[in-house]
Amino acid sequence: MATKGGNAEIHGMKRVTKALIVYIATQVRFALSSATFWSRTDRNTDSENFYVSLLDTLEDPLDAVYATELLAWWDRPDAVFVPVFGSPLDRIRQLWAEQAIAAAAKANGGIS
Repeated sequence: MATKGGNAEIHGMKRVTKALIVYIATQVRFALSSATFWSRTDRNTDSENFYVSLLDTLEDPLDAVYATELLAWWDRPDAVFVPVFGSPLDRIRQLWAEQAIAAAAKANGGIS
């Protein structure tokens, strides 16, 4: 059994914040990358742009409901999070699909 509190307790953290979620996502992204050292703006990971873009997404007023649900899920470890249509993740996936379609059309000489 641990005799000391974790970092959250040591620093008096009572709730999860958007910035904390984005920071953790940035750290996980780096850990899963092939980068051998941390850099805010390297060509492979561009961690600063990733962090800012993700934080902007969570702070977008159009996503306020989803951001609130995400924070509530992280604050309640027993809660179940089900991705929702129109959520930030859903919007990102839609954008990726649109980009893939545009890239395929470009590769086919503009024929879709």
